[in-house]
Amino acid sequence: METEGLTYQPPKEWRESTIMLSLYPPIPKNTAGVDFDIYDFEMLFNDEPTNNLIRTGQTIGCFYIESPGMRSLLRKLDVHDFELLTAASSIIRPGVAESGMMQEFIARHKDPSRRKYLVPEMESVLGDTYGVMICQEDVIKVAHQIAGLSLEEADLLRRAMSGKMRSHSGMKSLHDRYFESCKEKNLTDEQASELWRQIESFAGYAFCKAHSASFALLSYQVAFLKAHYPAEFMASVLSNMGGFYSAAVYVWECKRLGLKMNLPSINKSNYEYTGRKEEIQIGLMAVKNLSRNSIQKILDERKNDGEYHSLADFLIRTKLAFEETSILIKCGAMGCFKKTRPELLRLLDIYIHKRKILNESYNDLFLHETFVMEDEVRTNINFSVEEICKAEYEAFDYMVTRHPLYFYRSFTEHSSIVKAKDLSKHRGKNVKLIGWYMTSKRIKTRKGDIMKFLSLEDTTGTFEAVIFPREYEKFAEHTMSMGPYIIDGKVDDNDATNVVVSNLSVLSVSSVKVADQKDSVDNKYFGDVEKISEEDFIMLEGIDKEKLRLAYAS
Repeated sequence: METEGLTYQPPKEWRESTIMLSLYPPIPKNTAGVDFDIYDFEMLFNDEPTNNLIRTGQTIGCFYIESPGMRSLLRKLDVHDFELLTAASSIIRPGVAESGMMQEFIARHKDPSRRKYLVPEMESVLGDTYGVMICQEDVIKVAHQIAGLSLEEADLLRRAMSGKMRSHSGMKSLHDRYFESCKEKNLTDEQASELWRQIESFAGYAFCKAHSASFALLSYQVAFLKAHYPAEFMASVLSNMGGFYSAAVYVWECKRLGLKMNLPSINKSNYEYTGRKEEIQIGLMAVKNLSRNSIQKILDERKNDGEYHSLADFLIRTKLAFEETSILIKCGAMGCFKKTRPELLRLLDIYIHKRKILNESYNDLFLHETFVMEDEVRTNINFSVEEICKAEYEAFDYMVTRHPLYFYRSFTEHSSIVKAKDLSKHRGKNVKLIGWYMTSKRIKTRKGDIMKFLSLEDTTGTFEAVIFPREYEKFAEHTMSMGPYIIDGKVDDNDATNVVVSNLSVLSVSSVKVADQKDSVDNKYFGDVEKISEEDFIMLEGIDKEKLRLAYAS
C-alpha cells in the first residue's frame, strides 16, 4: 500500500502463512443465455440508453437512485458517467448535505466561475470535486495536507466521524490541536473555522469513496436492466416487494413505461410477477389474502394436470374454500373462464353451499351435470369499473384497471390543469396540478423550522411538491391525506419536476361518486411512511395544537 511516498507491506511471515479464502463462488458471466454481460463495465458505462435514463432521473425501481431527492439530483447534475454518479452518491448523504456543500457542489459543477477554493492548496487536493469535501477520504486529505494534522490524527478524525465512533465529542477532542496546526500552516481564523465547520458536519454521516463507488456500480447495473429489459426488471422489483415506494407506485411506473399489466390468472400466473417483452403478468403472491399453501396447490395441480377449464374443475382439483376462491374471482384471476364475476360468484355459491362440491361425499359422476349447469348460468350484470377497482385494491393494495385519478377526471381534465409530463414547458411559471400520493418526507431547516416534500404522480409522470415552512404551517393538516392534491405553485427553473407550493388543497371523496378511496394514514398503499416522534411536536410549536394533532396524529 502506498500513500504519499510511504510504503507499507505486511510482515513476511504474515504473507507466507496467509491463506486467501473465497467467500463466494465465482459469479456467472452469462446466465440463461442472455446476450449481455452485466459485469462488462466498459459496456455498461458507455451504454447511451442507460446514461440517458440516469441523467433524466427515470430511475424509479433502481437501487439507491430512485428516491425523489436522488432523482432530482441526477437531473440537476446531468449525471452521465460513473464518476459523476459516484460523486452524487456521496453528496446526497447527510454529512455533505447538512454542511450546505451539496448545493455548493451542484453550483460549482454547473458554473466553473464558482469553483473558488477556500485555501489555494485545496485545488490540488480536491480539484476533482471543485474544492468540496464529499467523502471521508477528502476529510483526511484536507485535515492532513491543508490543516497540517498528522496522518494518525487525521485517521482519528475519520474514526470519530464514522461507524460506532461517530460522535461530536470525538472530534472535539481534536479541536485545539486542529486550530493550532492551522496557525502553523498560516491559515486565517476564518479559513480554519470554515474548514472545521465542513469537517464537523461529517459527524452526521458520510460515505467512504469505495462505498459510494460500489453503490454507483450497482445502480448502473440495475439502470441498464431497466433501460433494456423494463418488463423483466419491473417484474423483479415488484416480486421483491419494491424498495423506496409502495407496489402501487411501481405498477403505475410500469404503465408509464408502456407496459401492459395483466391481472393475476390461475392459468397464467406463477407465484412471483413475471415480465416478458412488453407485458407483466401479476403473480399470485399479489393476492394478499391467498395463503402460500393455496397458491402452491393451484400451481402444482396446474403443472401436473394442465390448465383449469371451469370453476367446478378448479374447485374439485384444488379444494380451495369459499373465501379464497371468491377473492380470486373478484380480483379477476378467473377471467380465463370467459364469464363475468357475478356469474362466477353465483356459481361458487351453488357449488359450495348447494351442491356441496367440496364435501367428501360428493360424487364425481355428477361432474358432467355440473359443467352443463355452469354453461347455463348467465347474467347481463357485471362489476362496474368502480367495483372492479375496489376489488383490485382490496386484493392487491393497489389498482390495475384504472389509476385512482380516473375517478376525478372531471377535475384532472380541466383546461387549467398542467400534466406532470409537461412541467418542463413551464419552468419559472405558476401552474396548477393534481397529483396522487406516492411518498413524503419532512425535514428541519437550519433555523429549526419544518418543511415537507410531497411526492405526487398523475398518469403522465411524477413531481415533487416543495412545501416551505411558512406554507407548511398553513397546510400541514392536509398533507397526511392520500389526495388527490390540488397544487398551486411555481415550477423550479433548475428542475422542472419540483414545484414550490403556494397553495394546497385536497379533493374530498364526496366530490365524486367513488367507492374505493381510503383515507387512513396507516394504509399500506397510500399511507404516509414517516415516523412521528415527540421531537416533531416540540419543533412545531408555532403551529396551532389542533392543526398539529390533525397533521401528525394517526
